[in-house]
Amino acid sequence: MRTSMSLVVALLGAPLLAADPVVLSDVLALPEQRVACEQSVTLTLPPLPAQAGKVLVLSFRAFVLSDGPGGCNWNGIVSVNDTGLGRFTSAGTERLIGRAPQLELRNGNLGFGVTSGERLMVMFARDANEADSMTKDDLGGTFLLDIGDVARGVDGNALTFGNAFRAAGDRPLVVQDLRLGYLDRAALPVAVSHLPTRGPVASAVSVGGLRLSQGRRGGFVLTADGGPDLLVETGLGMNPDAPSALLAEDDGAEAIPAPAPEVRVTADGPAGFRLEAVWPGLRLQRTLALADGLLHWRETWTNTGDATRGVPLRHRLFLRDGEARFHVGGSTDNIDLAGSAANPTLYLEPAGGAGAGYGLTVESDWWRLLHGLRGLGGLGEVYTTCLALAAGASLDLEMTLTPVPPASGGYWHFINALRRRWGVNGLTMARPMFWHYARRPGVPAGVEQMRASLGNLGPITVVLGPWQRLEPDARVVRAGRYPKLPAAAPRTPGACPDLDVDAFLTFAHREAYWESLMAEAAALREAVPGIQVIQMTHPAMECVYRPLESRWPIAADAIRTSTGEIFADSHYTAAWVGAEMAAKDWAVLYYVPRPGSEQMRAFISGAERAMDQGALDGMYSDEFSWAFVGRRYSRYDYSRWDGYSADLGPEGQVVALKTDHGMVTEACQLAMIEACRSRGKFFLANGGSCLRRVQEQPHHRFIEGGNGPSWSGQGHLSAVPLILGNMGDRSSAAGVFASVRQCLSYGSLYSPVSINLLLDGPDNAVCKLYPMTVREIGPGVVVGEERLIASATQTVPWPPRAGTVRVYRYDREGALLPMAPDRAVAAGEAFTLEVPEAGLAIAELR
Repeated sequence: MRTSMSLVVALLGAPLLAADPVVLSDVLALPEQRVACEQSVTLTLPPLPAQAGKVLVLSFRAFVLSDGPGGCNWNGIVSVNDTGLGRFTSAGTERLIGRAPQLELRNGNLGFGVTSGERLMVMFARDANEADSMTKDDLGGTFLLDIGDVARGVDGNALTFGNAFRAAGDRPLVVQDLRLGYLDRAALPVAVSHLPTRGPVASAVSVGGLRLSQGRRGGFVLTADGGPDLLVETGLGMNPDAPSALLAEDDGAEAIPAPAPEVRVTADGPAGFRLEAVWPGLRLQRTLALADGLLHWRETWTNTGDATRGVPLRHRLFLRDGEARFHVGGSTDNIDLAGSAANPTLYLEPAGGAGAGYGLTVESDWWRLLHGLRGLGGLGEVYTTCLALAAGASLDLEMTLTPVPPASGGYWHFINALRRRWGVNGLTMARPMFWHYARRPGVPAGVEQMRASLGNLGPITVVLGPWQRLEPDARVVRAGRYPKLPAAAPRTPGACPDLDVDAFLTFAHREAYWESLMAEAAALREAVPGIQVIQMTHPAMECVYRPLESRWPIAADAIRTSTGEIFADSHYTAAWVGAEMAAKDWAVLYYVPRPGSEQMRAFISGAERAMDQGALDGMYSDEFSWAFVGRRYSRYDYSRWDGYSADLGPEGQVVALKTDHGMVTEACQLAMIEACRSRGKFFLANGGSCLRRVQEQPHHRFIEGGNGPSWSGQGHLSAVPLILGNMGDRSSAAGVFASVRQCLSYGSLYSPVSINLLLDGPDNAVCKLYPMTVREIGPGVVVGEERLIASATQTVPWPPRAGTVRVYRYDREGALLPMAPDRAVAAGEAFTLEVPEAGLAIAELR
């Protein structure tokens, strides 16, 4: 057992700083805890009064028991007195002591935030020492948390540990070396500021309340009335600690890294500047202009050399006086996102929360796909480590900087202004969509059971399987029911010599599943008049026999890895075809619906058949945008080059060229949406929109709640920010209600899975979230045309038109409280929605 540990603090790209070992006073030692999957344990603690000059610390080591190092996930949940421990204390300070808020795994060099909402990232390991060793700071399993803001000093306290891991078998969350005690504030690690000091800039233009100053050394400064100076600099390099080459000052002693660019700055009318910076073989041309209350930032990077080269550019943003706090891709939990195309924003404000803030938005599509975002230690970045340009080629980038006034809502003010500017608001999510449904036991199967299961919920949509193409194929393979060759026929190569591949490729076996789907849809309509039924599809995954993969009609559309193999994911192969058939050469392989491809034709035609012949009410598509926050999985194809995407080496050299599916599938995305829209049908996709033309089309998206709260911001630029409820406690009404409130805390609405049997009548706290046409989102509130939803008492100018309002209030368990009489409300009236403690209220305009 460890009795002490070294404190470390890591800033953006800076070395770790060691401090003295932790010394806690008045220590209360607690026994080791083992928390089963999807369970929790609560410890009763004595009063923990505040002590002058000291921090109350909860110290422990934790890991999910595994057979060996197995990666990590946000599976640890810690709460004190029913308050989850997020990244920041109520005072806005980092809750985690002695560790950077981001970890980096030794294996794979992958970085993750230590927190995601109220969850902690824990390692899959055999013991705590192994968990510690899995991260580069040797603290992968060690946690010291400041809990002074949530502990009670008079009454007793409740400390709860939860294990969010969903798995069969014995995979407990082990919590050991568990102590509470007090740490002298003087012993807290002090972060050394790595923010640069910059001199003044003389050349400036002003429009309205904005001032833009362009430095002679290439960087610039934006200042809003009453706000701090925002400095922007540019560098080239693969690592965050690469020095800037364009500095936000006129003169200074800091040397520019060789080869230094030649910089030329000129005025561009009364409201802007032009800049040209030239390196050997590379040129940057930039225009900055103040207009419409924004700074419009456009630039072109050109390869002036005679060979393809990497361009690992990095734009840095920081405040002149004092550190900043960041929303990275819509979440304060995020430190570094390799990609954030669905929410391409970086918001920063003074760390204390006072004063004006600034929001950066990536506006152009290619930059949305290529960029990453980072915010730590007062320094923010929008950067890329995956851009290459051919000789003579250029790439245009477009961004904006939006000033946010003090005390106006910070990030939420910024994102709502962006939603309005991009025209995101206005599309109605008319009803809740249930991802499958549970069947009420004790009722005969068929129409009667469907009615008993869903008939009491009011207008709903249900999404049904089987997944088009993938599931029918995988089911017959997994069961060994694929077409067989006659005994005398020549044998098929590979581990299934009896496979009749010609018969399989007629796909006649899919018809039985099609007929089953149609029968279920017809029975649902009979059972629940007015129900909407949609089907699931996936644009990439296909069940294929590896030795004969070239025989598949979609063979030319395969996604090739850097080694030339067809991309496959072992998890989904095991899940769909099973271990036995995977050993017999069957796999789930991935194909991309390029324009004009057979994969695109199959994807679209299957949806059209479902809506035309099957009269289904719409479609759901998984993996629709192809551009998530990571750059692995099926994101890239190495068999061709899109002209920009590349793997770069440690010095920025081109290692491999590739194609980004986020862009190449644009035509397919638009065609699928149009196939639904032109028929008056519903369409919903997994993940946020990543291209402007796609985003402008009327359709809906959700973000999977199971990915963790830090992903929630990826939905903030969807028409109705939806979070699929595949998280939390799904076994009780109270557990579902807790997820409803959690989604709302991130400015989003809960989209249900098969929890229908836990809901009582159409006025339940899930179904009453809909219909919703968003006007504004915020932490714990969504303001819509039809309803106002809040998890804490709110006063807002609402409703949009005069009418009668009915208020539904729910207690902390989600039970509907007695109703007050309806009341008349004028358009735009300051409306106060009273919310029960730890409950929810919904005001519905009737």
